[in-house]
Amino acid sequence: MLRDQETVHPLGECKSWPEIRDKLRLWRKENIRCSDQIVELGEYALKHYSTNLGREKWAVFEQVCVAALDLCPAKMKLVNTCIQQLSEQFPSSLRVSMLEGLKYEYLKKWDDALEMYEGMIEYEPTFPAPYKRKVAILKAQNKISEAVNDLNRYLNTFSCDHESWTELSDIYISNQNYKQALFCVEELLLQYPHNHLYHQRYADILFTIGGKDNLELCCKYYCKAAELNPGNVRALFGIQLASSTLSSIGKLSSKAKSDNQSLAAWASDMIEDYYKSQKTSKNLIVEVVGVLDKLSLK
Repeated sequence: MLRDQETVHPLGECKSWPEIRDKLRLWRKENIRCSDQIVELGEYALKHYSTNLGREKWAVFEQVCVAALDLCPAKMKLVNTCIQQLSEQFPSSLRVSMLEGLKYEYLKKWDDALEMYEGMIEYEPTFPAPYKRKVAILKAQNKISEAVNDLNRYLNTFSCDHESWTELSDIYISNQNYKQALFCVEELLLQYPHNHLYHQRYADILFTIGGKDNLELCCKYYCKAAELNPGNVRALFGIQLASSTLSSIGKLSSKAKSDNQSLAAWASDMIEDYYKSQKTSKNLIVEVVGVLDKLSLK
C-alpha cells in the first residue's frame, strides 16, 4: 500500500497525498472548472493513489471525465477509459449515461445524444439533467419551438427551478412573445417576491409591450424594484421614462399627469444623487443630467 508521503505531483509542487485528495475534493465541492489541472492531478491520483482513494475513486473518475471532455480531442482516450471504468462499476447509472451523452455531444452526434437523453427521461422522469441537455442541444440547432416545448415539459415537473424560468422568459422575449414571458416572470415573482431584479424584469416587459395600462403597471413594478434595492439605477431610469411617457398621454386627468411628472422628477433626482454618492466625475454627472433632460417629455 502506498504511504502518505511527500511526492512531486504533475503541477510542479511538493504535496502530500492528503493535500492532493483535498484539492480534488475542493474542486468538486465548489464546482470549479479548471479542466487542465483536474485532468493532470486527477490522472496522477488515480495512477499513484488508487488504493488510498477507496470508493472515492469513482467520484474522481467522473470528475476527470468531465474535465477531459473540455480538453477533447486530445483527451478522448481518457474520456473513453473513464466511462468504461464507471460503466463496469455502475452498469445502470444515470450519471454514467449523462457522460455518454456529453461525449456524443462533443462528437456532434446530436441524434444519438437526444435519443439517450430521451431514454433517460422516460426511465427516470425526476432526473433533471437530461431535460436541460436536450434543451441546450435544441437551442444550439436553432430548433426554438422544440426547445420551448421541452423546457415547458421540464418545468411541469421542476416548477421551482428559477434558472429555467428565466431561460424560458429569455427565449420568449427574443421571439417577441411578451405575454408568455410575463407569465414566466410571474412564476419567479411568486417564488422570490423580494428579488428586485424580477420586479425590474417584469416592468421592462410591460414597458416594451406599451399602452397606458401597461405603463401604469410597469411604474409600480419599477417602484417596487427601487424600494427593494435603492441602488437599482435601471429601475430608477425605468420610473423616470415610464412616468414621463405617461404624463404626455392626452387621456390622463390633470392630477394624473401632475403625479407622473412629480414621479419622473423624483426619479431624476434619485439618479443624480446616486451618481454623486458614487463619487462619479463631474463631467459624467453633467452627461447623466443631460440624458435625463432628454428623456423627460415636456
